[in-house]
Amino acid sequence: MDIIETDVVRVVFDREGGVIDEVIFKHGGRQISPLHKAPWVRDNEQLDTGIPLIERKLAGDFFCAPFALPSSEVPLHGWTANGDWVASPGAQQAGVGLYSLRQNVQGGLATKEIRLHPGHPVVYQTHTITGGTGNIPIAHHAMLHVPGGANLSFSDKTFGSTGPSSPEPDPFRGRSVLAYPQTFDSLSSIAKSDGSVANASHYPFETGHEDVVVLTEKQGASFGWSAALAAKDGFIFFSVKDALVLPHTVLWMSNGGRAYPPWSGRHKAVLGIEEAAISFHLPDARTSDVNVALGLDLAPGRTTKIRYAFGAIEVPSGWTRVSEISLADGVLIISDEAGGRCTIPFDCRFLG
Repeated sequence: MDIIETDVVRVVFDREGGVIDEVIFKHGGRQISPLHKAPWVRDNEQLDTGIPLIERKLAGDFFCAPFALPSSEVPLHGWTANGDWVASPGAQQAGVGLYSLRQNVQGGLATKEIRLHPGHPVVYQTHTITGGTGNIPIAHHAMLHVPGGANLSFSDKTFGSTGPSSPEPDPFRGRSVLAYPQTFDSLSSIAKSDGSVANASHYPFETGHEDVVVLTEKQGASFGWSAALAAKDGFIFFSVKDALVLPHTVLWMSNGGRAYPPWSGRHKAVLGIEEAAISFHLPDARTSDVNVALGLDLAPGRTTKIRYAFGAIEVPSGWTRVSEISLADGVLIISDEAGGRCTIPFDCRFLG
């Protein structure tokens, strides 16, 4: 495990698989650890090697290329989440980790930069893919543990959707509760399979289920953000991205809905907020209407950078839900729906 840290952030990075295993944000005398770690990882259980490495090490955040789509040649979520990340010789310095992937990504070369700045409660990540061929779905796979619940907020979206089929259609193996496929205008009003309506803007909204929804950014938006205010657990998690490269937000709602190992009904109150560029989760009826990147196009001689950052702060007194995140003059501004504002230092050049 590599340790990358500054005065306010400590990142634990596992080169075998490429998982950010843990992040600790230091606020005064308090430490905030919002990211999830699967119970079998936390307890050092030895799992069958037939289970993909990324599931055996399920924790924190990792980069997927391709997102999902396992095959006989590529494991679940790609080699970027299962392969070997090699530290670049002489490139390690205080607050910075630079790595290259030993395996290729559809013939392309992948590098990773994890960068911290003193005083910034933010983890900045840049992945670069050079060369390769074809279209590939990609995503960051940050996961929160919110046993006390969280109110969710996002930059303006065109619509939300569920995929063509539920993640757990077999009642003997698991349970999904949302209707598939569907489109919706608001997380606060999503159809369930039994005909009722769920308010998924607060999570968890039900027990014993496994569901996935996709939110699509407004056409042409270059800045996107997500936020989860977990008042009982004491943190606000936020992420920001280049929305032209990552125009989707995938919400993986994993709350005890899988009965088979290693999940065994114990993977609860986990929320993946996964910034992505994908197509296969979208109902076919709307895919042709979406004028955003439906994956990353690779080509010989082409280089693409995927920029994504996340952070966490304590919940200011009286705050209930984030209403807006914006950037200005070296700071990131987080606003509450009741009118409160807080600013944190942020490298505004990062997103270009």
